[in-house]
Amino acid sequence: MKILFVSDTYYPQINGVYYFVCRVGPMLQNKGHEIAVIVPSENMTATFNKLDDLDVYGMPSLPVLYYPNIRFPIAAMLKSRLRKIIEQFKPDIIHLQDHFLISKAVVELNKELKIPIIGTNHFMPENITILVKGQKWKQRIENFLWKGFSEVYNQVKLVTTPTETGVAIIRSKLKVDTVAISSGIDLSLFNPIGDTSSIKEKYKIPDKPVLLYVGRLDPEKHIEEILESVAIAIKQIDFCFVIVGKGIRKAMLEKLTEDLGISEHVIFTGFVPDEDLPYFYKLGRIFIIASIAELLSLAALQAMASGLPIIAVKAAALVELVQDGENGYLYEEGNIPAIVQAISNIVTDEPLYRKMSQKSIELVQKHDILRTLESFENLYHAHSGKN
Repeated sequence: MKILFVSDTYYPQINGVYYFVCRVGPMLQNKGHEIAVIVPSENMTATFNKLDDLDVYGMPSLPVLYYPNIRFPIAAMLKSRLRKIIEQFKPDIIHLQDHFLISKAVVELNKELKIPIIGTNHFMPENITILVKGQKWKQRIENFLWKGFSEVYNQVKLVTTPTETGVAIIRSKLKVDTVAISSGIDLSLFNPIGDTSSIKEKYKIPDKPVLLYVGRLDPEKHIEEILESVAIAIKQIDFCFVIVGKGIRKAMLEKLTEDLGISEHVIFTGFVPDEDLPYFYKLGRIFIIASIAELLSLAALQAMASGLPIIAVKAAALVELVQDGENGYLYEEGNIPAIVQAISNIVTDEPLYRKMSQKSIELVQKHDILRTLESFENLYHAHSGKN
């Protein structure tokens, strides 16, 4: 079967869409399917590259203000370029990863081409409107964004999203069926087993309990809230806060760390290569996430698979991943004392830590990427009519 993935965000922006396609795509190829990907290029020209062993077609694009790794496809000749690729590749099914310009153009072209299309929603408008001042304007922009979502995704056969929380959010906005399918986690790669000594030495991580965050350092991630909690908790117990990732708030967060007087207890690693990433989870004691706009959180799944208890804000799909008091703690947004208490409990209570660690491993099993692969393969067969 020939499967075409389409998205308006992709590498070098490291996000849920990229991780989904770069993991599931090669697995599908290994099962005999042919895969191609259409995304914005990294410059103002049309490109073709091999990335993660996938054929990736880039549409000419420009950078988005404030987020230079996000590219905005140039409208001129977009449809003609897309038509040429689609007619040459001849996909049996098209799988949209968002509803923005490239996906919208593909849907419009498909009124003539008549190729089965399904879509996956990784989108929450809060990730875009976080910098908007004023609730009135924020709501107007979110309504506009959801309108665009509905217009595109109401023209596909089926829409998936990674969690039941995501289904609940989009169901009322769509006329087509929606279903929850996890983006999946590679349980052979992310697990508690492994020697972390070289990673500790490479990144100068001290031999003490590690509170871990992995992800973008952007406004919607609310890392300031975590740092403020660390500043209080560090006075009560000894631990290290390791922040893995990069983003537009990195310099500001480093300055806040200095202002709080906790620089010696906080390590900013910046971007880390894929081969190093699993070992950060293996050396962690706790994973923490404060983002209020998560449809899944791949990082939280990776942490759970590695046996980490999770401290998470009580918002969006994080409530599906964390069973409060079982594999971690949920806290209300802004409740810094609750974060401090959660850190203290897990660091100081060994039996509690071990119980929560085991529960995380148990709960993450349903997110095994092999299940995800099977689910999407079944959808492709069902909607394309191809074996």
